[in-house]
Amino acid sequence: MRSISMLAVAAAMFLAGCDNLVFSETPWFSAKDAVGARAVRAGWWMEDKPDCRVDLAAPSTAWPDCTNFVLAPADWTGVLWASDGTEQMLAGGDPMIAQYQFQTSQDAAAPSQNAYLYFGVAALKRDADGRALALRYWPTLCGPPRRDRPAAVTRHPWPGLRVKREGGCVAGDVRTLRKAVDRSGALESDTPTLLWLREWRPGDQGEADWLAAQGIRTH
Repeated sequence: MRSISMLAVAAAMFLAGCDNLVFSETPWFSAKDAVGARAVRAGWWMEDKPDCRVDLAAPSTAWPDCTNFVLAPADWTGVLWASDGTEQMLAGGDPMIAQYQFQTSQDAAAPSQNAYLYFGVAALKRDADGRALALRYWPTLCGPPRRDRPAAVTRHPWPGLRVKREGGCVAGDVRTLRKAVDRSGALESDTPTLLWLREWRPGDQGEADWLAAQGIRTH
């Protein structure tokens, strides 16, 4: 069984030459902004795939590969750390914003040892306690994609964003970043949806084992 990280995939796209993404060389959000299990229901999640059937009565170890499940730990505060020390964070707001730290070379579009990408995360459905049960997520773009070269940086950056000569763009303040998140989410695009399956239960892969297999930790 496999898991998928939307953040890692999008970061790989950026490093591979998808230049129409907002980044920063220092983080806009810190641990005090983070939301975790109080905003997103703890337990097993998967990308919405109508042709992937999951027996929720079975242990997670018996689920099919198509599940690509993700676990939100019960004690998750909204921050995860990868084995290389980089940080992933879910910041509160409407929509929420996922901040992903990654490492780059000095000649990359974000020319620094560490840089950050941002993704809108909207709750499409909530439980009685206000915790998300369905999430839509999307990358934060510099502006409408070009028709001739969708991966290239936009010709019409949204207000407040500054296009970098090396590629990508940066926001002048967090308010500008949030507006770019909103505008990116309003574009007509095929963006993935994550659905809550159920809570962790005895017989499932252990939380600690799952986190270790992904190379991430919560503390």
